[in-house]
Amino acid sequence: MQDYSHTPQDNPPFKSMKPEQQFLENLFLKLNSNCIRYAVMRNYQSLPYSTNGSDLDILVHPSDAEHARTIIFNTIKQAGGVPIGYVDIPGFLKIFALGSYERDNEKILWWGLRLDISFGLYFAGAINLFEWPDEYIEMHNGVSILNATLANILGVLKEVLNNNQLPARYIDAARKDIDKNWTNISMALAPMGGKASYLFRALLTEKIEESTIYDRCSAIRKALRRYAFRQAPSQYLKRRAFFEWSKVRRYISPPGLMIAILGVDGSGKSTIIEAIRPVLEEATHNALFIKHLRPMLLPPLARLKGEKSVQEGPVLEPHGSTPSGMVGSILRLIYLTLDYIFGYWLKIRPKIAKQPAIVLFDRYAYDMAMDPHRFRIGLSGKIAGCFISLVTKPDLIFCLCAKPESLIARKQEITIDETKRQVLFLNNFIKNEPRAVLVSTETSIEDSKNQLLHSLYDFLLQKKSAN
Repeated sequence: MQDYSHTPQDNPPFKSMKPEQQFLENLFLKLNSNCIRYAVMRNYQSLPYSTNGSDLDILVHPSDAEHARTIIFNTIKQAGGVPIGYVDIPGFLKIFALGSYERDNEKILWWGLRLDISFGLYFAGAINLFEWPDEYIEMHNGVSILNATLANILGVLKEVLNNNQLPARYIDAARKDIDKNWTNISMALAPMGGKASYLFRALLTEKIEESTIYDRCSAIRKALRRYAFRQAPSQYLKRRAFFEWSKVRRYISPPGLMIAILGVDGSGKSTIIEAIRPVLEEATHNALFIKHLRPMLLPPLARLKGEKSVQEGPVLEPHGSTPSGMVGSILRLIYLTLDYIFGYWLKIRPKIAKQPAIVLFDRYAYDMAMDPHRFRIGLSGKIAGCFISLVTKPDLIFCLCAKPESLIARKQEITIDETKRQVLFLNNFIKNEPRAVLVSTETSIEDSKNQLLHSLYDFLLQKKSAN
């Protein structure tokens, strides 16, 4: 029987504490002291001091699931963290966490981490893939880890079942392990059933054509489903129903976020986005999607007119083109509004429903009212506002503000009078929109970054309390 009583070593191999170190050390200390049966499945080399830029993939014994959940969420909170969101389906919990702490009263350090917690290992929430592998669990710096042999096999199996792929990072080692130790591996994979295990082994060991991989992966899934149904029909159907319902529930109430950053030219939108990007990419494990202005489900209007060269990204001369007349302006408003409406449901919503991803807009539909000239709309902001009311609102809207004189000093793309008008619009917008948060860019980039992240943190705390 594996000994789970070890605790992390006292002396980390780093000169200074990594931002997520407090969370990691406390997490493994609590898992060990509470005798939770667990094993880190991969990328354990720098644990328990750092994930070294990876996510944290942990296997937990199903009978310890509820206790482990409580420990994980409590440890995130104690480390100054809060979930951005989480996906909770039968046998699996995915959490994206964001946190901060202040070191030596000097600098606020932000940390982010994605945790994938498997309670057993289930396919489609209904089919257990292997027996709990006590003999395959080892210790590394006081952390329970999965032996490389089984870790490689399961790494390939997950990719085969979920993505119809043979992953290059695991495949060679898995093939060698199967050749040397298939008897023991087949015992661990016994819950899959004999046919599925045979097909899986054949996929790894036989010479196969690339074009047949998808069909062979499908055959493994079909064999798994049939075996699981024959073994326990009612349990299989119940778990499968819960799994499918979890997808619908996530689409109704997405675990991810849509955020917009607004600001007059010169307010520092691009600079702030680049400042917060590393933290949010760590917290989402690169499930951060940055969009400029709109979803772009519909192509730019210029492309529809046959223009070969189309400006994408930030516009260097926002008022360089003459606005359209009334009919043309209304058509533009209709076209852009349709892009926001259908683009959200067809491009944005699936991203934030699948996982706790963050879709971050650099400018949003509100710019059509704040700066209609930028869109060649020759109508008032009030008319544009009527169309904007039809658009899905972001979960959070950060409004970057500074004095007009400061903005003009940074960028001279629009006149001082136009800058003042847009600043006034933004200030009124903040007063009337409860989702809007003021972020001053009069101070340093670091201060503005911390102000924005603290506002996001507070929003996530309120969201968690509401749920």
